[in-house]
Amino acid sequence: MDELAEITEWRGLLNKGASLAPYRERIASLYKQVCNKKLRKCNCKDVLKDAVLEIYTRLKINGKMATKINDVTARLVAGVILRVNGQMYTNHNLTDEAARAFLEKFPQRTDWFAVLPKPAEVKPLAEDKDTPDLDAEIAPAEVKSESNTATPKKKKSTKKRK
Repeated sequence: MDELAEITEWRGLLNKGASLAPYRERIASLYKQVCNKKLRKCNCKDVLKDAVLEIYTRLKINGKMATKINDVTARLVAGVILRVNGQMYTNHNLTDEAARAFLEKFPQRTDWFAVLPKPAEVKPLAEDKDTPDLDAEIAPAEVKSESNTATPKKKKSTKKRK
């Protein structure tokens, strides 16, 4: 069954006042997949309802089971916020690319990560770029003209500097 349809069915049960207890295991597994959180273990009656609503909201925002959420392996230590290229990242919106970019700039900060990102995949080159194309024209290197030499500006006299 489609996850979004299943969640919609559970929301219908919530509106009727029915219990979600028979679906507890399925809700817990979806909650882990979609929100990357564990279901709270407490005695309050709204634990399953809250989880269903959070899953539904996340799926509605991101579309069906967004791969962006599920494929992220990097996790930050609690309380850490990263700033990469002007963007702020927490565990909520962190991507592996952003984590790799941060670690590339600051390799000593691996202690900020609870789980390090997977290494980037290296794409093999289709052909050697060392061999030049025989048909391609080679542009001549630009020659600087000697008449346009850069001369330093003259200093102002002491009278004008004051």
